[in-house]
Amino acid sequence: MRRLLPILILLTAFSCAAPTPAPEPAPEPSPVTAPAPAANLTTVEVTASALNVRRERSTTADVVQQLRRGARLTVIEADEAWTHVRLPNGEEGWVASRFVAAPGASTSSSSRSSGSTSSTRRRSGGCPPDSDFAFRETPTISLSETPKKGTIVVDATVNTQGVVTSTKVVSNTTGDESLAFLVVREIRSAKFSPPIRNCVPRTFIYTYRRTF
Repeated sequence: MRRLLPILILLTAFSCAAPTPAPEPAPEPSPVTAPAPAANLTTVEVTASALNVRRERSTTADVVQQLRRGARLTVIEADEAWTHVRLPNGEEGWVASRFVAAPGASTSSSSRSSGSTSSTRRRSGGCPPDSDFAFRETPTISLSETPKKGTIVVDATVNTQGVVTSTKVVSNTTGDESLAFLVVREIRSAKFSPPIRNCVPRTFIYTYRRTF
């Protein structure tokens, strides 16, 4: 018993001297990042009967898509001549600013709401209101069969009498020049009512797209 007593005393002293480990600090919560606010983009509506969306801000640039009246687009940037827009499918392009407006607004209603006395006098004197182009005679479609597949795009310049005066083949994925000649002949057969701006008919460019 005397032999065990010193051992017990040493064990008791060792256990009392050992420091108690400090508890680990709780991890700090990760900061919550607030979502970035969405860009305040504007929506516009096509006011023309047909409107070309071009890859660049130029009347000679490739046509990305052709839209009808009432189609809505998201504005990225805009100036007096051109508007950079995003299409519903996510693709981007440029349109002429004069052919788009805030949803529900129209060119004619804007003219009436402007309160221009001179404009009112001109219209009351027989001046036609501002309008977009329209077909008087649609293109005569050729029904000739061809093994070629693809799309041909032709830009047609139309004068103030609604007659096609010149054409330019913009693209031809069929690879067949005779088909391009055929499409040019089709659009030349069309007759238009030209757009009216400030009582005056205007020349314009119509993009004709034909798929085989």
